[in-house]
Amino acid sequence: MAISPSASAAASVLAAPVSSRSQTSAVPSSGLSRLAIASSWLQEFSLYLMFLLLPFSKAVIEISSTLLVIGWVVDRLNPLTRRGTVWLLPSLRSVALWLTAFFLACAASIVVSSQPHLGLTALFFKWGQYLMLMVIGADLSSKPRVMSRLLGVMAVSSGFVVFECLWQERYHTGFFMGRRLDFFSRMTGPYENPIDLGTYLMVSVPILFTWLVTRRWWLQAPLWILLVALLGCLGRTESFGPILGLGLALSLVVVLSRRRSIRVLGTVALVTGVVAWSLFRGSAGVRDALSPAEFGKKDRLNMWQAALGMIRDRPILGHGLNTFMANYLHYWVGGERQPRYAHNCYLQMAAETGIVGLVAFAGLLIQMFLAMARSAWRHPHEARRLWLVGCFAGLIAFAAQSAIDTNFYSLRQAALFWSVAGLALGLSSLGAEVQAPRQPIPAAEVS
Repeated sequence: MAISPSASAAASVLAAPVSSRSQTSAVPSSGLSRLAIASSWLQEFSLYLMFLLLPFSKAVIEISSTLLVIGWVVDRLNPLTRRGTVWLLPSLRSVALWLTAFFLACAASIVVSSQPHLGLTALFFKWGQYLMLMVIGADLSSKPRVMSRLLGVMAVSSGFVVFECLWQERYHTGFFMGRRLDFFSRMTGPYENPIDLGTYLMVSVPILFTWLVTRRWWLQAPLWILLVALLGCLGRTESFGPILGLGLALSLVVVLSRRRSIRVLGTVALVTGVVAWSLFRGSAGVRDALSPAEFGKKDRLNMWQAALGMIRDRPILGHGLNTFMANYLHYWVGGERQPRYAHNCYLQMAAETGIVGLVAFAGLLIQMFLAMARSAWRHPHEARRLWLVGCFAGLIAFAAQSAIDTNFYSLRQAALFWSVAGLALGLSSLGAEVQAPRQPIPAAEVS
């Protein structure tokens, strides 16, 4: 595959730290160089802070994302770092086009909305924020050592989640958040409900698993203990969707890893998980979980019918971004008579932004996943390829679960998805440009 000189230059620039790029720049300004270093530190610190505290705080997401945007904009305005972005590479061109199309579709739905103020708020302070997390995450993960450090931060954060869950199990209330174990005695940890905790674990476990196998032997033992604890917490959520999603994610890791040891471990984990879940739930519990007459499934059917009613009335551009709950009671068919989410993110997307918005959203997801999958097979750096496989698997599970839950409309869950998507795109973009000359990734990154 031949790539343009500009793409090669971009890839070379992205492979080097900000400080190195500043030293080789033709712009002889020490002030701009210091600004580039400061903005780089600001973005990295904000990213680590967000991943560390994401399970515990919604406010930290708002603060961190604001700091990330400030640092990224400063980089784009600085002559030294203006072109230091993976979004100039051909491998992400289609993703950028679909991202733009989705944003424009959301904006178009606001034009025809009867409540445009709701749409404007969501466009800039929800979807705009999420998409910027993806854009900035892609640039940051392309820098040496950032991804390795971030995975370490994720491991520490997961350890705090386990501590919170175990404290809640022992004392029936959380240590950090004070959440009581009163959601039908299902574990919630730092989240408001067990499904959100399950979703966080479903995404985190495959990422930490692929990171674990690239660590030194003396680090693997505590990480294995952490993973087993995370799986135990997932089981205690008794959340059917995330448990199935993790099974899907581990299956993808087994298929894409290309390492015999990972395939064996992943297969053992899948079989053990199925047996343990079956024994824990018992035959009656399994039948209830699979039964279409179960209360949660009947409740979702009511919400889906309401969403379909909205789509039938306004199929092209929908009722307007962020208006599903405002219109829900007009289309209510049963269940709780109060404003609710659709519990199917794709139906809700179509109800709010029409078929145009749904197609653009689906196109964005498909292009993202295709870019990740292609790079997962041919990434030149083995450790980064495995991390990409873990991110890809967790994101696919998230997207699948979104067909029965509210993942994309929950702040902490959406921030997790789009941030991890950005990190994975950053890894995949450089992996896709295999012919572009770039500086080698330091060996210390995989130590």
